[in-house]
Formats: sequence, C-alpha cells, structure tokens
Amino acid sequence: MLEELEGRRAEITKKADEYKARRTELNSEASKWAELRDELNGRIKSAVEKAKGYKKQREEYEKLIGDGKTKRGELNKKASQHYSTVEQMRKKNDMQSIQAFELLRQRIDKLELKQQVEVLSKEKERKLVAKITELKREFDGMEKELEKDQKLKELLKKAQKYRKESDKYHEEVIKNVKYSHECRDKMVRCFKEADRVRVKADESHQHFLESQEGADEAHRLYIRYLRDEKDFDRVITGLKRKVSEDWVFRERIEAKKRAKGIYERFQDGEKLSTEDLMQLQKSEMMFK
Repeated sequence: MLEELEGRRAEITKKADEYKARRTELNSEASKWAELRDELNGRIKSAVEKAKGYKKQREEYEKLIGDGKTKRGELNKKASQHYSTVEQMRKKNDMQSIQAFELLRQRIDKLELKQQVEVLSKEKERKLVAKITELKREFDGMEKELEKDQKLKELLKKAQKYRKESDKYHEEVIKNVKYSHECRDKMVRCFKEADRVRVKADESHQHFLESQEGADEAHRLYIRYLRDEKDFDRVITGLKRKVSEDWVFRERIEAKKRAKGIYERFQDGEKLSTEDLMQLQKSEMMFK
C-alpha cells in the first residue's frame, strides 16, 4: 500500500511540476504580448497626436484662407466700383472699353508667367516675347487713351491698385489652400496609420488575455496538485510513522523475551557472556 501511495504521489508531483512550468511559459508569453500591445498603443498615441497637430495647423490655414478671401473680396469690390465708374466715364467720352483693357492686362500677365516658368525652345520663346511686346504696345496705347482724362486716370490707378492688392491676397489664399490640403492629407495618413496599428494592438491584447487566462488555469491546477501532494505526504508520513511504531513495539517484545530467557539462564547458574549482560541492560533501559 505504501508503495502505491508513493507512486501516486510521484505522479501528482510530476503533474504539479508540469503545470508550474506551463504557468511560467504562459506568463512569459503574456508579458511579451503585453509589451508588444503597449508599444503599439504608444505608436497609436503618437500617430493621433501628430494627426491632431496637423488638424490644428489646417484650422489655422483655413482661418487665413477665410480672412484672405474676405480681404480679396473687399478689394475686388472696390476695384470693380472704380472700374465701373471708369467704364461709365469711358462711354460718356466714347473711349475704349475698360473691360477690354483689363482682359488685355490679364492676357499679358499670363504670357509673362508662361515665359518665366515654362521651358521653351528658342524659337517658341522668340515668338512668345514678340507676342508679349505686341500686346504691351497695344496695352500702352489703350492706357494712354484712358489717361487723357486726368480724373479717369486717377480712378484707373486706384482701380489697378486695388486689383493688385487683391491679387496678392488671392496668391496668399492659393498658397494657404495648398498648405491646408497638405495638412489634411498628412492628418488623414496619421489617422489611417493609427487605425492600422490599432488592429494589431487589439490582436496583441487578445493574445495577452488568452495567455493570461491559460496561465491562471495552469496556476489553479498547479495549486490543486500541490495540495494533493501535501495530502499524500501527510498520509504517507503517518503510515510510515505507524509502521515504525509497530516495528519498535515488536522489537521491544522480542527483546523482552530474549532478556527473560537470559535471566532464567542466570537463575539456573549459567555463566553469561558480555553480550548477554548487554542484552539484559538494554532490556532494563527499554522497560524503564
């Protein structure tokens, strides 16, 4: 029976060791998943913070765009009012249309811009320069005609001044619209990056939970087998004690019998050996 109990205890000890090792393995796994999850959450936070920064910048640009459009509109309105007055005076004096004058000015500006920004062959550039020169000559003629009347000249200068100022605000608006779009694109990319990483972070967290649950279950079983092992230890220890006590009791009975025999021999006058005397002494000590 004792051997069976010890065999069973050995099996339980092995199981306890297995679940202890499994618990350690799963806890290590859970720690790795938690570390990866925290790293990914850090990347999400960083991406979101960047996106918020770009969003704030975009809002600033949008405000500048709104202010620029307002200023541009005010200046265009003033320019239009002056051009309208110039047009009325032109009709009264039977002069060339101010609209044609403005359209010509715009055409020259476009051609000059083309000359500055586009890469042209020598022949094409020569033709372009000739065309600009021709149009400027025509423009100068129209301008001189409009400037014959001093009042008309002053009104035209003011109209042109407001138009130029309006063009500056228009350029600012275009520039800020470009920056606003860049901020929007960067913001969208950051939010998309955060969403992409969040999927991985959620997967890591799920793996962490699964590993943690497995470790908790392994710990529960380890504790159960540990308790079972202690129970078996108590039973085995008690059984061994009982066996030991039984052996001592039997040994004492046998010693008493041997001592009685030696004593009877002593009474009969037999000579006792040293070993016999030691046996009698030991028997007396046992029965004290």
